[in-house]
Amino acid sequence: MDTNVLDDGNLRLEFTTTGEDSQGQLHEMRATYRPGSALPIAHLHPSQSEHFSVLQGEMWCLVDGVETTLRAGDSIDIPAGSVHQMRNPGAESAVVTWQTRPALRTGEFHRRIAEARRAGDTAAVLGVVSEFADVFVVAAQP
Repeated sequence: MDTNVLDDGNLRLEFTTTGEDSQGQLHEMRATYRPGSALPIAHLHPSQSEHFSVLQGEMWCLVDGVETTLRAGDSIDIPAGSVHQMRNPGAESAVVTWQTRPALRTGEFHRRIAEARRAGDTAAVLGVVSEFADVFVVAAQP
């Protein structure tokens, strides 16, 4: 299995630049959100900012309680510490370039959470979230 491509049927992540590639500066992915994708849990990144550029389709975003719909050609910056959620509400796949700065342990987090989810082990998923609190924290929307 290619560990730089993760696909759970809802979201496909292809790592295009990793922390190892960029001396820790950037983790970049090409993300494909399937039509009507599930809404992830509200969360924040304590020390990382994110930049999303929509290449195809549309994305619904909730950032610090503010809703936005992005379409092809649009982008959004999410500062460190901002509570956010994103999904594709549309009838076609949405393709997004997703950048996280600095990279920290983002790639490892995505690999480990995908493995735990694939196993269907809720305790393992919660364990990964706890272990990676430096890059992912569950949080309520304001």
